[in-house]
Amino acid sequence: MIEIRVGKLAKMLGIHRNTVRNWIKNGELDATPMVGKRYGIGRESFTRFLESKGVAKNMILELMADAAKTPGPGKTAKPETPIIQKEVRMLDKPVGSVMVVGGGIAGIQASLDLADSGYYVYLLEKGPGIGGGMARLDKTFPTNDCAM
Repeated sequence: MIEIRVGKLAKMLGIHRNTVRNWIKNGELDATPMVGKRYGIGRESFTRFLESKGVAKNMILELMADAAKTPGPGKTAKPETPIIQKEVRMLDKPVGSVMVVGGGIAGIQASLDLADSGYYVYLLEKGPGIGGGMARLDKTFPTNDCAM
């Protein structure tokens, strides 16, 4: 049994990944779902399927060489590399800048949130003032507070 990934197979065949998924769903390609978006397929049935689709022999050999071998039933594969190779250090604050288009209440709130996250914020408003429609109101429901 060999192990394939739908995206990798589709890329090598030059087709869309949904085509491969449809082959599997319709039963044209006899594949068993496995962990991690992989499918297990018998070597002979995979070769016959590719030949029926008109794939060249050298491409079939390349696909077979590229496909990883999976252990038999009841056996587990040993990972080649440890799952955690090294600890990743996260940055204290993100670096970069952001432009918020629109100086209404939502734009102001987004600008404040992004600035608190550590981004440099550029607030772009088409008019002379900020606040949007809320700036034109004198009271808001239900508390009758000042809009701004």
